[in-house]
Amino acid sequence: MEKAYTSEIEYQIQIMKKKALEQAAEQISENKYQERIIKGEKTVQTLENKLEVQVKKFCSICAENRNLRYELQHLLNERTEFNKTWDNLIKNLCIGKKFMIDLIEQATIAYDQREEWVSKLQFLRTKAHNDLLLHVQEMRNFQRKRDNDLKLQEFFATKGQRRFMKDLEAMNLKKREKNKMLIQNKLESYLEMLMKIKEFANQSKIPDIAKDFLRQEEENFAKFKYINDLNKQLEDTSDNLTELHNVIDGQRVLHEGRTIQQEDTLKALEEKVEEKRKSVQNKEEELKTLDQKLNVILTGIGTLFKLFRCNNDPLILMLGHNQTIHKYNALLYLQILESNIQEALVSVHQLEQKKGTKSDTQVVRQDRRPQVIHPIEKICATSPCPLCIEHDLVSDVIDELQFAYNKDEIREKLRIRLSIEGQESGLHNVSACHLPKSRQIIQKRYQ
Repeated sequence: MEKAYTSEIEYQIQIMKKKALEQAAEQISENKYQERIIKGEKTVQTLENKLEVQVKKFCSICAENRNLRYELQHLLNERTEFNKTWDNLIKNLCIGKKFMIDLIEQATIAYDQREEWVSKLQFLRTKAHNDLLLHVQEMRNFQRKRDNDLKLQEFFATKGQRRFMKDLEAMNLKKREKNKMLIQNKLESYLEMLMKIKEFANQSKIPDIAKDFLRQEEENFAKFKYINDLNKQLEDTSDNLTELHNVIDGQRVLHEGRTIQQEDTLKALEEKVEEKRKSVQNKEEELKTLDQKLNVILTGIGTLFKLFRCNNDPLILMLGHNQTIHKYNALLYLQILESNIQEALVSVHQLEQKKGTKSDTQVVRQDRRPQVIHPIEKICATSPCPLCIEHDLVSDVIDELQFAYNKDEIREKLRIRLSIEGQESGLHNVSACHLPKSRQIIQKRYQ
């Protein structure tokens, strides 16, 4: 233990000595310290000079940026004013275009409708003349009727004068006495009726009888009203029953119609199923015949493949060791067969050229059909009308800035233009144009 302890202490002493030597080596002398201080001061001075230079450069850049910013702001203001002026000009142009188009349309409509309005004006003139004649005739009839009424008035005024006659006074006196006797008889009959009413009611006072009568009348009216309400309810109930019976009959008829329609539909579906079944059988038979033909074709392909001694090594690498020709690999065999046939034709053609002899039968048939050149009249009846093109361009009102199109935009515009229906209407001469300007041009030609 003591040995281990002493060895450990010695080891620690050696470590401390090494650290002391390292620290002694790291210590700096006074001269080196002064040199380091001088170098640091020089470095600080150079860095301060560089900093001052960079600050001056930065200040000059800031001043230049300020000037550029002022200039940019001025240019932006000018651009804003230009855009405002440009927008105002575009708006004025659009308004002018719209106004011009409206004037052209109104003039065209007025020119097209002139004959109609002339005929209407002539009709109105004729009608006004006829109305004037009818009015004159009516005024004459009214004048004639007025004269006749005046004559009748004078006649009846003369005939209506009162005449005093003795016989007429006697007749009036007898008539008055007769009326007086009738009134007297009515009074006696009414008094007799009142006496009978008093005896029937067992009351002597007329107001009591009237009260009883009014009370009984109110009861009778209430009963009458109740009976009327019951009759009305019965009528409403009978009307509702009639409507319900009609609805039931309609639903029954509708149900029967639906049943018949469903039966017809079921029969039609059964017939369609039978037709589809027959068509499926026919298609199956056609499929069988096509399979037989396909097998014959595949057998022929195999025979040709063997006759031309084609190499199927690439197909063996792709399809494996299965060398049978079926519908999935027939195209691959046909490609190989076609390439071998072309090689054989080329080799035969080269041999014929080497021999210099022309045989009657040619290996490759030459196509001697001339190229058909269609005349321009069949492609297009006439050239586009310049007036219609100008009208389309003028009517194209655009409320924004316009820029030149690139090739892609031109292709897209042309595709949209060709897809619009009725573009062939612009293919006509100026004489066949319906615009007002065409009439002016034609009129100048004949002047």
